[in-house]
Amino acid sequence: MVIYEKWYDLYQEAEKLPVAEIKGEIACIGMGGSGVTCEVLKAFRELETLRHADTVIAVSYSGETAETLLQVKESLRQGKRVIAVTSGGTLSRLCKEVVKVPGGLQPRFAFPLLIHPVLRMTVQGDLSELKEAVKDIRGMREQSSSLANEMFTKIPVFYASKYLGVAKRFKQEINENAKYPAFFGEIPEVHHNEVESYVHGKNLYPVVIEGDKVDEITSSLLKARAFKVTRPLYDVSYLIALAGFLSVELARMNGEDPERLHVIPKARERSKETLLNH
Repeated sequence: MVIYEKWYDLYQEAEKLPVAEIKGEIACIGMGGSGVTCEVLKAFRELETLRHADTVIAVSYSGETAETLLQVKESLRQGKRVIAVTSGGTLSRLCKEVVKVPGGLQPRFAFPLLIHPVLRMTVQGDLSELKEAVKDIRGMREQSSSLANEMFTKIPVFYASKYLGVAKRFKQEINENAKYPAFFGEIPEVHHNEVESYVHGKNLYPVVIEGDKVDEITSSLLKARAFKVTRPLYDVSYLIALAGFLSVELARMNGEDPERLHVIPKARERSKETLLNH
């Protein structure tokens, strides 16, 4: 899909976005393709619960995510500082502080526009590795094709500890783009339950995002495909992009259009009606 090939350009656009300065304890909220930004952030910055945070970063690409809007309204009612990262919508009207990102994409395709400003507000240091990691389009295409051929007809399950957000992103991309089951699990919790399912789970394809020694235990036990994170910013950016290319290749193999959504729009609309009208 062309959009993943444009991520270097999106990171360059994101570098130019003005962002706010943040001090104190931070919470990050969001759902789906927007909310995974917060999950990825956890690998680089310790986050506080919504209740105890001084500042809340609310990530919703559309600005219309019902669950996020509810949390924002409650946070504002409590007098908390809320910074919106959005392309517009209701969220941008609710919040006084807004990081306005370019619109026109589906949330899952806009990841660079969301993660870059969020990291700039919360993490000190050079973020150039984010865009450098997505330069090798040919390499990602080749690796994603090989991986797709290995896991096609199987059910992929992604595991991680520190980099759980990356595992979750792989799962989400395959669900949305390939319209195919995929799951994720947190290490070491899975050592106490899920690993036993592989006695009969012959149709599962385990993948481990290794960021700690404990992840290597999971890889060994399950004879999993492993991706080792040694350069956090670079590797996380690369793997998130790889998830996109992989999901598109699986969509092609399944005869699906990666951009078309069959059920999610209905779920979003019903959630909005239920949550915001009660």
